[in-house]
Amino acid sequence: MRTYARFERSITYRSRKNDRERRYLLVSLLWKGPTDEKPRRYRESTGLEDSRANRREWKRRLDEISEELLKSHGGLAGTFGPTRYFPHFVHRGIEPNPPQPASRPTVGDLMRDYLDSLPGTEVGEYTRRQYESVFRTHVFGNALAKVHLDELTDNHIKRWLGEVRQTRVRGAKTIEASTVNKILARVRTAITLAWKRGDIPRSVNPMDLVENLRAESAEPNPFTPDELLGLFAVTEGQQRALYITFALSGLRPGEMFGLCWEEVDTRNMELRIRRQVLENGQVSERLKTLKSRRNVTMFEPVRTAISALQAKNRLRTRFVFANRDGSPLNVRWQDDDPWRRALERAGLEYRRLYLLRHTYTFLMLSAGKPLQWVAAQLGHRGVAKIDETYGRWRDAHKLPTHALDLEEFFRAIRNLPAFAAKTRPNLPRICQEFSSEAADG
Repeated sequence: MRTYARFERSITYRSRKNDRERRYLLVSLLWKGPTDEKPRRYRESTGLEDSRANRREWKRRLDEISEELLKSHGGLAGTFGPTRYFPHFVHRGIEPNPPQPASRPTVGDLMRDYLDSLPGTEVGEYTRRQYESVFRTHVFGNALAKVHLDELTDNHIKRWLGEVRQTRVRGAKTIEASTVNKILARVRTAITLAWKRGDIPRSVNPMDLVENLRAESAEPNPFTPDELLGLFAVTEGQQRALYITFALSGLRPGEMFGLCWEEVDTRNMELRIRRQVLENGQVSERLKTLKSRRNVTMFEPVRTAISALQAKNRLRTRFVFANRDGSPLNVRWQDDDPWRRALERAGLEYRRLYLLRHTYTFLMLSAGKPLQWVAAQLGHRGVAKIDETYGRWRDAHKLPTHALDLEEFFRAIRNLPAFAAKTRPNLPRICQEFSSEAADG
C-alpha cells in the first residue's frame, strides 16, 4: 500500500537565539499540486521540535492527511488543500483551502483526545496505558467508536455494553460483571466530560441512563495477626522482611519494590515513596496518583526487618528489596512461586500477595487509627474508597470489639526465631476475637 504521508528524519540545526542544537519535526506528502505533471514528494516542517510528544500529537493529523490523499489518489482525483495543515503553502502560489465544514467528532475521537489529555495530570503513565488498552480492546474496533457525539444516545452505549459482556476470556468464559463495570467506568468518565463540555447536545447525560451490571462483591478476606505471625515464622531473610514491610506499611507492590535506601528515614521513622516498579520491570518516578507521593509511618518491626537487609543489599544495589543481580524485585514473580510456597508452609489458603495491603488497613482500623490517617498512609485521595471497600468487613462485625494491641503484636514479631520454620509453629494468639474462627462465627 502506497504511503501518502509519513514522518521524515529531522535535520539538526543550530538556533541563532541561544546557539543550541535543535531538530524540527518534518513530514512528507505524496501529492500532485496544481503545477505538477504527476504526484511528487513535498517535504514540509511542522514548526515543532522533533520529540516523542509532538510526534504523538501529529500522528492523528498525519493519518488524516493520508486518508484525504488516498481518497484523491494523491491529488489526481478530487481536491486536497495542503494549506489546511501547512499555511506557508500559500507562498508557493497555492491558494488556501476553501472553508471546510466543521468536523463532527466521534466517540473514537473522544477517547483518543481523552488519552492525549492524561499526561501531566495525576493519572500516572502506567494507569494511562491501562486506559489505552481498554479503549483499544473494547472501543476502537466497535461500532460505538464511529458514532458521532451529536447523535450519541444511551441506546448506543447499551448495545455496546451488551457486546462487551459477550467477550470471551481465553475462549472459555465471558468477562465477569465486575470487569465489565471497570471498562464501563473508563467510558463513562470520557463521555461525561464531553457532555459537560457541550459536545453531546442533550439535556441528560447518556451515561446517567446506563447502569452498572450487578456484580457480587467478594468480601475482603484479610490475614489475621496470628496468620501473619505464622507466615513470618516460615520465612527468613529478605522474604520475611518483604512480608513484614508489606503488611505493616500498606505500600502498593510496585512502590515497595521501588523503595531505595536513601528513602528509608530511620530518624523520623518514615518511608518516603517517590517511585514505583512497573509490571514490565521498569522503574518510574510517575506514581499512580499525586497522593501516592507520600511519607509512610515506619513501625519498629519494619525498621528492624529493613535494617537486617543492609549488610546484604545496601553495598550492591540502591534498592532495598533486590534480586541477585541488584535489580528490583518484580510483582509478577513474587506473587507466584515464593508466595505460594510460603502460604503452603504456613498452612494458609491461597490469597493474592496484594491482600497484605488490605490486611494493613484492617490492622490499622482494628487498632483504632483514624480513617483519614489510614487513607493518607495508603495514598488514597480521601476516605471514600476505604469506607466503601472495607466498610463491608466492618459491618459484618469482624472488627474486634476491643482495639488490637499493636505493641503486643510487634513484640510477638520480635520474638520470632531468626531462621524459618519448616511448618507453621504453635504461636501464642494475639487477639482471640481477631482469629479465623471468630471471623467465621
